Amino acid sequence: MSWAHEDSEVYKMLQGNQETRTSPRQSSSFRLLQEALESNPDGISTALPSRLSPNVQKPASSPLQKPITHTVPSPQRVCERCNLGISDVAVRISEARHRHPACYVCADCGLNLRMRGHFWAGDELVCEKHARARHQT
Repeated sequence: MSWAHEDSEVYKMLQGNQETRTSPRQSSSFRLLQEALESNPDGISTALPSRLSPNVQKPASSPLQKPITHTVPSPQRVCERCNLGISDVAVRISEARHRHPACYVCADCGLNLRMRGHFWAGDELVCEKHARARHQT
């Protein structure tokens, strides 16, 4: 038996689907655009319908208007090593102690402690080598 035979179930199913098909749904903006194009058969459109183009006007810039200047925010933290304000990136040592990334160094050798961690030697930050040396003496 062939699948295209009129008595076959496949044939009946395909015919049934064609009979119950509905036209695809269109969005309202697409319908408005389609109506605008169909109403002008020449294909030359001077303006879109008002429902498609919102009445939003751009603000006119006057030559007397001052340009926007960006102000630098006041520093929220103070570096405990150099006592200067920290306005962008800070290393947080404890709740109220911060340093610039460049100031986060060993008190003995000046090695940057970033990616190494720090040790306390009294009230100073030191690297592991100098922490061991201070601990042994």
